[in-house]
Amino acid sequence: MVVILRMVASKPSQELSALLRKATDLHGHFGPFLTLGVRMGLLGLRELKAKKGDTELHVTAMLEYTLPFSCMLDGIQTTTRCTIGNQRLTWRESKEFRIKFQLKNNGREVEVRVNPAIVQELQRKLENTQPTDEIVRQLALEVGSRSEKELFSISHR
Repeated sequence: MVVILRMVASKPSQELSALLRKATDLHGHFGPFLTLGVRMGLLGLRELKAKKGDTELHVTAMLEYTLPFSCMLDGIQTTTRCTIGNQRLTWRESKEFRIKFQLKNNGREVEVRVNPAIVQELQRKLENTQPTDEIVRQLALEVGSRSEKELFSISHR
């Protein structure tokens, strides 16, 4: 796993490395949609200037609840500590892939959307091959190394 994390970024922060390991441990494997979820969670926290585990943070995930898309939920849970169990993570069915992060104490909100072209590209790559563990890991590395601007759009409300 250490080799993978070094490839994601030239010098990943200790926080990112730890989160990817924790997310992989929770989820069971290192994949592209898990990586999207981790990156979205980090982005939402950063944009709201919130901390992991903040009890005022609530997340609404809008995505298709089918594999591999639902894998994003485990990345978000690991990154934010908002879970379905603690009732700070809500899931809604959607053809779009967007996550709303909200601080309940001050009403600040940010929405992170995955670029639809990225979802289509990943979907095509996963469907057009017999996705071995190595192929899935390589796609996760691609997602980990792409710029935020290429992967996501952000809106503040």
